[in-house]
Amino acid sequence: MIQRLSSFVKLAALAAAPAILASPSARAGFDAYLYSAGHADIQVGYENGELTMFYELSGSAKVNGATLSTEMDAAPTDVSVVIPETALVTGDGRLPSPFAGDPLYLIKDTSQGIATQPYLGFGAEDIDPGVFANDALTVTLTGFASSVTGGQAILYGSGFWASPNMNTADGVSATDSITVYSLGHDHYNFGFTAAGTYDLTFTATGTLADGGATLTVTDTFHFVVGDQPAAVPEPTSLALSGLALGCAALVAARRRSV
Repeated sequence: MIQRLSSFVKLAALAAAPAILASPSARAGFDAYLYSAGHADIQVGYENGELTMFYELSGSAKVNGATLSTEMDAAPTDVSVVIPETALVTGDGRLPSPFAGDPLYLIKDTSQGIATQPYLGFGAEDIDPGVFANDALTVTLTGFASSVTGGQAILYGSGFWASPNMNTADGVSATDSITVYSLGHDHYNFGFTAAGTYDLTFTATGTLADGGATLTVTDTFHFVVGDQPAAVPEPTSLALSGLALGCAALVAARRRSV
């Protein structure tokens, strides 16, 4: 059975996050919540016959400078993921170019540093087993833009340096994908080559187990990386054929499998 988080609990979570001030870190349309530390997931959900994508921000997540008092959900269009300057490392030498041996802003696939930077995963925790074939859905990178000339992004699991799950430096294709499973979530190393802003567009796809229909949803997620100058040009809007609209209203509701 699927249940929704009550409006009262959501309002309590929001009350813990003070109102955001005008900031070069925030982009209009992604400026309601600056998520800067603690655990969160990009979740794929299923409701009323449609797929959705949304952020699930845990009670440990820091939003607009304050730690939430309880878990909350937010639409992709309301959130900027803020990756601090302290996340800057030297890219592992086993990674492909331009990430190997070069500066890389990295949020890790472990909770190390969770108090001061995002610990962001992907999941489908609210989807009941048996709804989708093999209880699996695919999340594919279908669009990418950066405010930084030559800025690139990479997503990879530890031990898979040479074959990352997503790599914008070699173009965006169907191979830039991960699998998420009903009731589960996973974490990956997530890196960016330069300070700036990035828009990553993900498309989630799943085939229903009881009829074979394939469902999709597409949303853009905004990342603010490193120290920002007084004015940062934003990524250009991505025109994607078949862009699925209107899921923002759906993701405001929490679906918990019990």
